[in-house]
Amino acid sequence: MKMVLTLIAAGIVSTIIMDIGSGLLRAAGIIAGAPPEFVGKWLESALKGKIFVKDIRTAPGVIVPLPKFLIYHYIIGTTLTLALYAIVVTLRISPLPWWVPFCFGLATTFIPALLMFPGMGFGLFGVKGPSEYLLLRTAILSHLAFGLGLAVSFRWILRMN
Repeated sequence: MKMVLTLIAAGIVSTIIMDIGSGLLRAAGIIAGAPPEFVGKWLESALKGKIFVKDIRTAPGVIVPLPKFLIYHYIIGTTLTLALYAIVVTLRISPLPWWVPFCFGLATTFIPALLMFPGMGFGLFGVKGPSEYLLLRTAILSHLAFGLGLAVSFRWILRMN
């Protein structure tokens, strides 16, 4: 049970670091992203089996409030942290180099690029999305911040260095 709680803590910390990094980049005007209410709306649509919509901004469904979106966001971050842990344990990567979680975090960029953006009607890699959302740049830099969070969590929370 202690390990499960430790893994959940690592997932939350990794996602918090992602959010802090993304917030700083957003404040500097470097990234933007799709509004959370539309991402949440798409997540709920996908959970109901409707993964691909023409345009999430006009698709049927309700706007998801920020607190509910954040629950989804942290569940996803924690699930990805658990996935990385399972990979590391299965492949017996020990000691764990700092760049493995960092690269895994960057690799998670493919989730929005190949699934979420097309599902929202914004095309592969977000190329059909509103230019002001800076979708691909936002995804890459946010997921790099997630990778940093994973590297920190795996070193200091999970002590896998």
